[in-house]
Amino acid sequence: MKKIFILGISSFSGAALASYLVKKKYKVFGTFYKKKNIYLLPLDKKKIKIFKINLLKDTKKLLFLIKKIKPEVIVDHASICMAGESWLNPDKYFKINVNSKIDLIKGLKNSKFLKKYVYISTPEIFGSKSKRIDEFCSEFNPSTPYASSKLASELNFRHALLYQNFPIIISRFSNFYGPNQPLYRLIPKVIMSIKKNKKFPLEGGGQSVRNFIYTDDFCSGINKLILKGELGRVYHFSGNKFLKITKIIKLICDIKKVSYKKLIKVTSDRIGKDNAYKLKCLWTKKNLNWCEKVSIKQGLSKTIVFYDKFFEKFSKKSLQYKFTN
Repeated sequence: MKKIFILGISSFSGAALASYLVKKKYKVFGTFYKKKNIYLLPLDKKKIKIFKINLLKDTKKLLFLIKKIKPEVIVDHASICMAGESWLNPDKYFKINVNSKIDLIKGLKNSKFLKKYVYISTPEIFGSKSKRIDEFCSEFNPSTPYASSKLASELNFRHALLYQNFPIIISRFSNFYGPNQPLYRLIPKVIMSIKKNKKFPLEGGGQSVRNFIYTDDFCSGINKLILKGELGRVYHFSGNKFLKITKIIKLICDIKKVSYKKLIKVTSDRIGKDNAYKLKCLWTKKNLNWCEKVSIKQGLSKTIVFYDKFFEKFSKKSLQYKFTN
């Protein structure tokens, strides 16, 4: 039974992956910073062991835990990921998203037990692109401090691979969504706005283009990397449909049978927002035998059912992101 250590298990993606991997019979360990942010887990403490770690202060504690547990694979979700808000706290983003990773590389570079370190990066490192971007593209143009911090971390991992044989695998995903995603993210925010009979603030008129993949497809992609991912490679995970934000909202409105025009309130766009992210992943699909299985309509329907069912649980939570130190 493989031991998998998840950095950032309290994130939406980290928690979803932990639940998925337990069903696949992995032994799962993970770190969290603030337990109240754990969205997906009720954690089964018999199957998933978690540890409170502050990446800025507890590096020695984290390295001690990892070396004691000796996981074959580390999956790194531990980043601050709100692009717009990164303009307000760029120093914090670089401390967590870059500096903390450098400390991990130093501490783990000679660890024989570690076979793979899977880093969750972002297509935002490319900036806005009208054409699809494959796994071998190196034309980077980040447009926010967040995107710059993720690119810097990617480059540090690449250097560690070249000069220290660090077992890095880099993955970039389209926007992923599903049940229990934080309410300040697009899809749950639209659903909850409808449920609460509130206007949805549509930044810049919703003309930016994105691809969305359901949480099950995201988790299956990570599992493929655990099983088949090659060291030093970059993998892209995306569906084939690229839709404007307005289209996503209209699909939700159609399912919920509400008026799109009555729901939205157009607001100014955020600084540095990219018009389009379009990942190309033919190489990844071929080499990992991965594909998107849940269509956008199927995924949205499943997500809506979840928030309808647990509306009372979420009804008092804010729909706005709050940066915490």
